[in-house]
Amino acid sequence: MTTVLLRYGALVGVVGSAVVFALMHGVNEVLPAAVIVGLIAAELYRRSGSIWPGVLMHALYNAISLALLALAAMAA
Repeated sequence: MTTVLLRYGALVGVVGSAVVFALMHGVNEVLPAAVIVGLIAAELYRRSGSIWPGVLMHALYNAISLALLALAAMAA
């Protein structure tokens, strides 16, 4: 998606693909965080030309979120 949208400029490519990424996660409480992760992933793709930096960043974000949820569950 980012590659197609980048034809219309960096701003459209990054923001547009971030919005699509976020909407694919659903319109719920995760949406704001998904937009931010999408913005970072799209910019990483734009700068590197590879999806892998964004994939690694997404995996790291998910791992941190999961660890925090596990800690919160243990504390409850």
